[in-house]
Amino acid sequence: RGLFVPALMGAGAGLYFALSFEPALWPVVFAMLSIAIWFVLSRRIDAVWLTIAGGGVAVCAGFALATLRTATVEHVTLISETRTLQITGRVVSLEPANRGRTRLLLDLFETRPSLRRMPSRVRVSINRSESALTAGDWVVVRATLRPLPAPVVPGSFDFGRKLWFDGVGAVGFSLAPVRRIEAPREARAMESVQGTIERFRRAVSERIMAAMSPRAGPIGAAFLTGERGLISDEDNEAMRDSSLAHLLSISGLHMALAGFGFFAALRFVFALVPAVVLRFPVKKWAAGAALIASLAYLLLSGASVPTQRSFVMVAVALIAIIFDRSALNMRVLAISAFAILVLTPEAWMDPSFQMSFAAVMALIAVYEWWNARRVPDAEPPGPVWRAVRLIGAAAATSFVAGLATAPFAAFHFNRFADYGVAANVIVTPIVSFVIMPAGVLGLLLMPFGLEGLPLAIMEKGIDAMLAVAHWVASWPGSTQAVGTWPIKALALVAAGGIWMALWRSAWRWFGAGAIAVGMALPLFVATPDVIVAADAANVAIRGADGRLHLLSPRRGRFDAEIWLRRDGDDRDLTEAMKDATGGFACDAAGCLGAIRGDEHAIVAVARSVEALSEDCASALVMIDLTRGSASTCVGPQLVVTQKVLAQEGAMAMRLSEGSLIWETVARERGDRPWAGSAGQ
Repeated sequence: RGLFVPALMGAGAGLYFALSFEPALWPVVFAMLSIAIWFVLSRRIDAVWLTIAGGGVAVCAGFALATLRTATVEHVTLISETRTLQITGRVVSLEPANRGRTRLLLDLFETRPSLRRMPSRVRVSINRSESALTAGDWVVVRATLRPLPAPVVPGSFDFGRKLWFDGVGAVGFSLAPVRRIEAPREARAMESVQGTIERFRRAVSERIMAAMSPRAGPIGAAFLTGERGLISDEDNEAMRDSSLAHLLSISGLHMALAGFGFFAALRFVFALVPAVVLRFPVKKWAAGAALIASLAYLLLSGASVPTQRSFVMVAVALIAIIFDRSALNMRVLAISAFAILVLTPEAWMDPSFQMSFAAVMALIAVYEWWNARRVPDAEPPGPVWRAVRLIGAAAATSFVAGLATAPFAAFHFNRFADYGVAANVIVTPIVSFVIMPAGVLGLLLMPFGLEGLPLAIMEKGIDAMLAVAHWVASWPGSTQAVGTWPIKALALVAAGGIWMALWRSAWRWFGAGAIAVGMALPLFVATPDVIVAADAANVAIRGADGRLHLLSPRRGRFDAEIWLRRDGDDRDLTEAMKDATGGFACDAAGCLGAIRGDEHAIVAVARSVEALSEDCASALVMIDLTRGSASTCVGPQLVVTQKVLAQEGAMAMRLSEGSLIWETVARERGDRPWAGSAGQ
């Protein structure tokens, strides 16, 4: 029964994030009292009603933890774009990005002109600097700061919320070179430690890339230090289309290979000395040393939130070994999830958390079910049969993990790789037995300058992995576009999966009903007929062919790509932007488009007062880009001005029996701290 506690806590955290307003802190007090009362009663009474009440207490605890976490994290965020500022700050971290740019995470010291309320931390994208930068450097950069990014369409992933919980209060963009300066104040103790770790991490990345080819080097750095910004777009796309992209982010697989690989290697070394292995608990020693090695790997990898979660899972498993418990069972997984939700309840909303725990839970459940029914061999199997079993186990593992994570991939990424099982069956042994062992050995030998041979072996493994990725991605129908999934569908699938994984009796199969209903719900999702970007840079309209057609072939590319993905449209963005049939007909004054080809459902985009006056009477939707403070057009069912977009954000509309139903990002987000409730 206790295995359900993390899931119920997660449900409480999810309930908190679903609110459109920020709740008061009294639920925290209520939850603490409820937990205390329940613990007292549970020690004296053994009743079904008390077990059910315990589930309610767990939900309240998750809700309260999320509320308390937000209250402790809350910081200043910008609510409007600034003019160009001279920013002085300390580099917390830097990450290479595409098109030769670099993202700097800065702790702000001052801005000129000064802001009335200055965020403590910002992320600025730069294209060059006067000299090489490292973490801990103090810099001056001229940049324009903007509020945290909002979802590009109602229901899409909220990047602003993720940045907000990372302590970021604004994002910026600079074209001017960054200038390094003398520190205006002494570094604090924690800043010195963080700066040392980041500089060491950068130095290791440079050593890795110097020892490998320009193609394999960035991927080697991604495996060992978590820096992914220099991987080519072609390789990224191939890894994604072959369902191997998870290998490029340091997660549970990498942490497990590093931690348990070190554990196994150390046990092997101890086994070479019988006098030691027979007299001392070397298994526990190896687990303790592996725990320290896993912590070092965490720090080297940048200690991102997903990597922290992976470390917690591995650490709990290694601690279980130290205390003579099984290292991989549902109880260890539940403890890991509980620890993560207590520390960072917002992780429940993160795709990496959901997918990693879903995969591990499904694998444990299937292996426990299989081991309970497996008939032992009468005779030891031969080498051929053992190899067949090993390949079959790898295929089964990839299939189960892929099946468990598929709903989450569909919900968050609107994409499913059809041949992911095949790619993972081929590549996982390469990663497990070549890439990661060679990489870890290279790290251990790097202080002695002997990393060349291990990294050369690692490079060969990476080349083989990329060859498989490009090969599988080239197969016909390698990826399928998946339309928008409602949150209710994912919740039902997740609840059904958890029910089936945790129960061992026959009624575990009732979870299949929830999964079936959840899988069916996306079939009844009403897709938007018109989408307007928050900055009016682009507009999409559904044509007579049922596809979205874009207003601008050049602007708003990022937004448009997400619109197409969420619509289940598998066209390339360039192809979709070139498609001028069935969409808008434009001239210098404005554009007109018909929703699904219906001449009575006209969407007009006015760039001039003349077009506004001319199209007002016949339009169902008028998008007024004339920069007027208020529109004089009153005929359409909906008039969208830039002032409305500034208040409401991106908008999505659909036509239902002649009536227009519309929703906005602002109404969906509500009045939450990450939505810009803190003033400038």
